[in-house]
Amino acid sequence: MQKPVEQLKETGIDEAIGESQVIIVDDDPGFSFMLKDYLLTAGEIRCELFKNGSDFLKGYRNSDSRKIILDYEFDKGPNGLEVLKKIKVINPLAVVIVVSGQDDLEKAVETLRSGATDYFLKTNKTVFANILCSLIKLKEMEKNKLN
Repeated sequence: MQKPVEQLKETGIDEAIGESQVIIVDDDPGFSFMLKDYLLTAGEIRCELFKNGSDFLKGYRNSDSRKIILDYEFDKGPNGLEVLKKIKVINPLAVVIVVSGQDDLEKAVETLRSGATDYFLKTNKTVFANILCSLIKLKEMEKNKLN
């Protein structure tokens, strides 16, 4: 008798993302709107925008399961690391991807140690694709946990 062979299933972007929603917290409107448009177009991911961490934290609740894309530097208010730490106090299971315009290894390591899922440089030409791949990977991991 032959053993059943598990077939690899090719997963499209639509299936991988599903109904995921993302929050973008960034004070650069150009970056925010381009990322929002890219995620909607390439991954059918709906996003909500916040211009700084303080505005975002006012309404953030521990029951919010949306993924968060968080800038590291803000013109005013707490920086991204401080916001990340507050997010993790409110919701230790929050998924936070940090983006930064500064190529600083120490900041990257500190954000990852503080609970960020990923850290990407805004100056990298593939930053939008990297973020989308990270979101797809996270969705797949969630799907596998449920199975």
